[in-house]
Amino acid sequence: ADWGVGVGLYFQNLRIFSIICFVAGLISIPNMMYYSSTEYSTFNMTQGYNPSYLLIEAMTQTSQVCTRTKWMACPTCNITDWDMLPKATDRFAISTKNENLKFLLKNDCEVRLSEGIVMHAAMLFVAIAVFYAGYRQKYVETKYDEEEQTASDYSIQINNPPNDSHDPEEWKRFFESNFFDDDDKKIHVTCVTVALDNHQLIDKLVLRRKLLQRMEHNIEHGIDFNKDDLDGAVAASVPVTFWRKLICRAKDAQSTKEEIEILTEDIKIMQMKSYDVTHIFVTFESEKAQREVLDALKVARLALLLNKTDVHSNNPGFLFRDKYLLHVSEPCEPSTIRWRDLNSKFLNRSFQQLCTYSVTFIIIGIAAFIVRACILGEIPFLGPFIITIMNQTVPPFITFLLSFEAHITEGSFQASHYFKLCIFRWVNTVLVMTVVDPFTDTLQKGKLVARVCALYFSEILLIPVLNYMDISGTLNRHFLGPRAANQKQMRMHFQGSEFYLADVYTGMSKILFLCFWYASIFPAAYFLTAFTLMVHYFSYKFAILRTYRVGPKLGSKLASIGRCYIFPVAVLFLFVQADYNWSSFPFDNVCDTSTNVTDSYIGSHSIKYAAPEENTTDIPSIYILEDDNNVLFCHQDMYRRKLGAFPAFPKHQDDGKEWMHDKQELISVALSILVIVMLVYVVISILHRKLGSFILSCLKASYNQKAKLIKHTYSEVSNMKAYVPMKRVPGFFFPFLLCDINNIDEELIGWKDARRGYKVHCLSNDVIQDRQGGNKATKLFSIVQHWPPQ
Repeated sequence: ADWGVGVGLYFQNLRIFSIICFVAGLISIPNMMYYSSTEYSTFNMTQGYNPSYLLIEAMTQTSQVCTRTKWMACPTCNITDWDMLPKATDRFAISTKNENLKFLLKNDCEVRLSEGIVMHAAMLFVAIAVFYAGYRQKYVETKYDEEEQTASDYSIQINNPPNDSHDPEEWKRFFESNFFDDDDKKIHVTCVTVALDNHQLIDKLVLRRKLLQRMEHNIEHGIDFNKDDLDGAVAASVPVTFWRKLICRAKDAQSTKEEIEILTEDIKIMQMKSYDVTHIFVTFESEKAQREVLDALKVARLALLLNKTDVHSNNPGFLFRDKYLLHVSEPCEPSTIRWRDLNSKFLNRSFQQLCTYSVTFIIIGIAAFIVRACILGEIPFLGPFIITIMNQTVPPFITFLLSFEAHITEGSFQASHYFKLCIFRWVNTVLVMTVVDPFTDTLQKGKLVARVCALYFSEILLIPVLNYMDISGTLNRHFLGPRAANQKQMRMHFQGSEFYLADVYTGMSKILFLCFWYASIFPAAYFLTAFTLMVHYFSYKFAILRTYRVGPKLGSKLASIGRCYIFPVAVLFLFVQADYNWSSFPFDNVCDTSTNVTDSYIGSHSIKYAAPEENTTDIPSIYILEDDNNVLFCHQDMYRRKLGAFPAFPKHQDDGKEWMHDKQELISVALSILVIVMLVYVVISILHRKLGSFILSCLKASYNQKAKLIKHTYSEVSNMKAYVPMKRVPGFFFPFLLCDINNIDEELIGWKDARRGYKVHCLSNDVIQDRQGGNKATKLFSIVQHWPPQ
């Protein structure tokens, strides 16, 4: 309950996807048994045996990795055939005695129709299970909403109030005089919050509080700080050392005092004007009243844009002040409202996100370059380890980027965080390894599949270790906290690590995407994914209960994004990648011909790689038989060979350079058809949810509430919060209150400072000089008023 519906849905998704992948792994067991048999390949774990890689080699043996290879004569081959990026240098060789005798390395493994059928069964099960789980999740979200009553269940949000509608009493009269319950009794308005466009004033006041706190922390121990006597604070301050000025850019007390004085003058000027109303939050005593108002005031977006007041011609009382058409909606939870950004404009928010996405892609490019260097380095499996480390260390930089974005709600902030982290982790974890490796390394022992397996093991080991160690929390509690200058600073170090729901959601989607991308050539990934998700389940459950601080109670926003967009796209890639992998098998760029080798090729040959960088590598002597056929080079990489090769139908093979056998072509056609079906379904479902719902809302007013009605009133529910504007600021234990709280029950604020009370946290008490009284002062800060039922 303390963490909100979103956290509960996250853990439910972990369980569901773990079960889905485990069952898909059971379905894929026949394929794993065939790939590990001598009928498919001659995998020998004693070749290049290393005890530390025993488990990785054992898992790799259940994949399509092919160790049964053979050098074949290729008279028409040329080294320029391999001039593609990334370049393979170990598949083309020439005779050491006659450089005109050329050879290609052929993967002599075969996939049968039965493997294709099993792969189809596993993928179809995953697709049906994921989509059904998403369908059922909507009902689970409703159930969670019914089980926990919050302020949003009793409230409405007015998004277009008149700029001068500052009076809460006016809003109370409007709703109580125009809306009635079933017994024709007037509904009761319990709370009204009037949010103002005063973010610039708030920013100045917050900055002033920060500077005052800096001065307080710099005074000598035992001397009380008086914010009205800054000269005395300067005299009592400890001198700032040179290294703090140089490294931490710390400022002395006199500089801080001058900054405060400049800020004070700015605040005085900003206090001389009143601020417009941006949003109104109205909380009713009953949930039924809220639904009746939402249903009565529903208006199409187009009507709102054109201000068509005639939509309420039958009920003219629904027009505020008899002329204003109201845009009402159900608000998010009070703790998820970002009050400082509530008045930000859509275009400004879009431009900010465009900039942060651009920087995110630059970060992705730098990370990809580092991962590529590690994969191509000489240390085995360093790449997967670095990938896991970067998946944990880079997200804080992306989180820092989000501080430059304005978001109206915490759900919107987490959604932006989710998409950025998802793009980074999908690219860093999956796509980089695919792009870095040459195409012909796909089924080579110790290459791509081994690195994928190593990535799973690093994820299984590092994530719980990092969660249990809680490095930043341990540093704060055991090193920085005991050495704090005062009690206030020490308490700040014991808050716990900050928790981002988007971070753990993308961790889950990253593992699923890794599985879906490689499952067609590495079916054991289903089992590894199931186990990894359960490791995430227990390690993050421990971290949330023991190390993370309690944050805003997030709703089902991220779960809905995953259900509607992320997971369907991941399933689509499951089919797309299976289609291309199956069509590209056996990943050797070798096509058979019907012509026999010439006499010059018959016999034993000592060969060397044609690429200069591989000349130092020894190749065992080969023997070409008289009845062996020539081969030729054919580009099997369906991704790169032709831009129009989507889906990977067998028809995209060049004439005379076909490498698929009949059964492989049959499965390829079936997969390509499924790709088209999945693509159409995913695109239509996304467009329907996003574009379709938007168009419908523009043309038609609608309100639909699936949760059942709860009879408990707002005042009867314990621990209920009101829409009290506040702002959390790093470095302060409690939030700043951005309103006057004299007219509300303090229990509705949602937190309590038992030692100092609430007044010290109210920025409205920072009003300077003669603006504290009178009607104008009430227009500087947001207004909250509470009318408990009699």
